[in-house]
Parts: sequence; structure tokens; C-alpha cells
Amino acid sequence: MIRQEKTVSGYKETETLMIDGGKPLSGRVAPDGAKNSSLYALIAATFINEGWMTIENVPLITDIKMTLGILDELGMQYKVQGTTVKVYGKITNTIISDKYASKIRSSTTFLGALLSQFPEVILPLPGGDKIGDRPIDIHISVMEAYGASISIEGGFIKASLDTSQLTGKDIHLRYPSVGATINAIFMAITAQGQSTITNAAREPEIVDLISLLGKMGAVIHGGGTNRIVINGVRKLTSTTHDIMPDRLETGALMMCFAMTGGKGSVYGSIPEHNEPLIHLLRSIGIQVDIEGDTIHIDAHQPSKSFHIETQPYPGLATDLQAICTSLALKCPGTSTIKDTVFEERFGHIEELRRMGARIERNGNKIFIHNGDHITGSRVEGGDIRSVVSLILVALSIKDKSYIGGIEHLLRGHVNFVNKIIQLEADAEFI
Repeated sequence: MIRQEKTVSGYKETETLMIDGGKPLSGRVAPDGAKNSSLYALIAATFINEGWMTIENVPLITDIKMTLGILDELGMQYKVQGTTVKVYGKITNTIISDKYASKIRSSTTFLGALLSQFPEVILPLPGGDKIGDRPIDIHISVMEAYGASISIEGGFIKASLDTSQLTGKDIHLRYPSVGATINAIFMAITAQGQSTITNAAREPEIVDLISLLGKMGAVIHGGGTNRIVINGVRKLTSTTHDIMPDRLETGALMMCFAMTGGKGSVYGSIPEHNEPLIHLLRSIGIQVDIEGDTIHIDAHQPSKSFHIETQPYPGLATDLQAICTSLALKCPGTSTIKDTVFEERFGHIEELRRMGARIERNGNKIFIHNGDHITGSRVEGGDIRSVVSLILVALSIKDKSYIGGIEHLLRGHVNFVNKIIQLEADAEFI
């Protein structure tokens, strides 16, 4: 069968996505490049002093555009050609306004990247999805361990450091925070001597960043483990780097087949990054086969409920919690999900209730009952993952649903709607 190419283009953040669901999705689809890996790579570009840094497979989501805006504020230049971003220039300013940085969470890691090179840095407190308390005290403790003076005034972080005295340190993180691990890496790569980071985050995005920094000349060992050792170097150089596939979009695309009883493949992925989700799907009776970089899904009605907890990597990612909530509505009986990372990350459940979902919450644990009674409704996601959760439920029911909050979706998945349409979903913007 020849599959007709159907896409939507030029849609606006304020538009509503209409989905007429209940159809099994099928076909082959690939994830975009990883959102967070791309953001960290662009921030790493602040270390170059000459030549063009070339970063390939970059998804042109809203957060990428915000980060490019920050680089422009710093005095750097960039070119965007398709999914390739080239960055060039030297930093001429270390005071970052709130125009862009206050809208994204990853802006916090500019702190380590800049303070390791310049004596004074000012940047706004970060933004991003509203998914519960996301303190920056771990980041501040890392900077202070390297001798920095930090204050927070009027919604801005003000930091100073005698960079001529920047030397390696032994850093222990009280929690394996991804952002704090990256700030510690950025502080260490040009410090004199050796630094050790213990209880470091192990996420694949950090491994991808370390791979990039290694190409730039950094000497880093232990990426992907909870102990990272860094020997400082005098300078880094520009290079070319291909961003890894997005494991969260991979998970969402897998769930498109699982939620609709469909059959298809997600190719161009790194299956081991999604092992917890693959295990979950298999445990409830959904057939999942791995062939190289391709994940094959042959979905049937789930055979039983499940009980899971989110954990830092290599556990089940908190960013997949919302779509697992959607999956639970397809399972018999009552499933439970406990989020140990962001205990308030349940904004999606109220919108799912509008569709008829029966979900109870007790602290950071929710109880999801089988959702045979789910119907289409007008709903609105308040963050990236909740919008995807609502889309998946809408795809799975024989009814029309109207989903708002597209501005949040575009922060993480700029091509997601086109991809579900290519898998034969009946969806359009209105």
C-alpha cells in the first residue's frame, strides 16, 4: 500500500488540535533529535573562541529558539540550516536578560558555562514547565564549592568568581540532578587540576554532552556512571556533533501504537534508553521487538494493570509519567503510578477527568481505573508531557477531542502532530 503523505504546517501556538480517534495507528516513524542534548550542546558552544561549532539533528522547538536568543544576547552568531545549527563568535556580554532565559529551565546551565570563563555573570531565575518545585540550591552549592559568590536579587542570579584561581574540586551532589551535574562539568572542564563529581546524574543526555565536550578537547571519564572524573584543560575548540535521538519522543511514538491497538515501528532510536518503558509494555501483554535501532510494536488490548515508580535514569523517566497515566486508562482494573522525582507533576489528571477518567491522588501517588467510559472533550495541557498525554488518550477513543496548550507541545515536539498524521491519525488544527 502506498501511504499518502499528509502534514500540517504553519500552525500557531494558539490553535486547537482536533482528533477524531479510535483508529489503530500503523507505519514507520523516527524521533527528532533530543531536546535536552541539543540545548546543552548549544550552551557548550560558549566555550569556543574560533571556528564554527556545528550541531546536527537539532529539533527547532521553542526552547531551542530561546537558547539561540540567549547566545545572541551574549554576542555570539549562529546560522540555522534545516536541523543543523552553526555557532560562531566570542562572548562580549555576560548579563543575560529575562527575555529568553526566564522561559526555559536549561538556562540555569549557562551559569557554569559562563562563570568558569568570566568573573561576573547575571542571569534570571529559570522558567520551563510548571511541574512542581524545582529548586536551584544544588546548582548554587556547586558554584560555591568552586569559590563563587552567589546572590539572588530581584529574580536574578548574580555570581562572581576569580577565574584565575579556578581549580579542580571534589563535588558531591545531594541528589543526582541533571542540571547540577552539567553545571559541575562546565565548571570543571577548564579548571586547573582534577575534579570529581559523585552522585552524578547518569542520563543519556549527559553522556551525549560529554561526547561533544570530548571532541572539543575536554578530558572526562565516567559519563553514564554516578562518578565523573574531569581533568581540566586550558581551552576547548569547535567541532561537529550529531545529536542523539530523543528518548522521550521515542517513548511517545511507541505509545501511539500501544494506545490505539496499532502495529508499527519506531526507527532511528536507541532502544536501551527506553528499557523501562519497553519492560512495562511487555509486562501488560503488548508485543515489543527490538531490531538494531528499531523498536517494533504490535499492540493488543493490555492484559493487566501495572504499578510503577518514576526514578532518575536508568529508572523510568518522570517525563514519561503522564503518558503512562494515559496507558493505565487502557488497562483492566486499577493501576498505580508514584512520581518520586517531581511530587506535584500531576496537572494532566484534572484534564483527563474532563474526559471521564477516574483517577485518585494520594500525595505523589495516583490510582488510575480502567477507562472504558472515556469520551471526547475540550481539554488543555499545561506542560509538554501533559499535552502528549491528552493527545494519546484522544487517539485511543472513538470520539472527537479538542486539545489546547499547543504552545507547550512546541517546546518539546515540533513535528509530533505531523508524525501522528503520517501514521494515519485523523487530526487537524482548527
